[in-house]
Amino acid sequence: MNDPLAGVLSNPGPHTLDDLHARLPAFSREAIGAALEALTAQGVLLREGEGPGATYRYAAPERYVQANQDVIRNPGQRGRTTTPSRGEDSPHS
Repeated sequence: MNDPLAGVLSNPGPHTLDDLHARLPAFSREAIGAALEALTAQGVLLREGEGPGATYRYAAPERYVQANQDVIRNPGQRGRTTTPSRGEDSPHS
């Protein structure tokens, strides 16, 4: 996997702000910290500890196994698929 962001997102953790900042140099430390806090508030991540030594991990990594898949089936529409690049069959287009 050559995309650093995809590589980090596929790793369930735990992660620290420092290790994510080192692995994602294109993002500021402040932006990564804000994203970690927002994802924690939404229940996507769990924070263990406080301050700079806090670690973050996915609350339920099995929920994210389909992230970045080319085709995702919509269970509400039998046999129909959504292709993110075209979205022609998307019920939202």
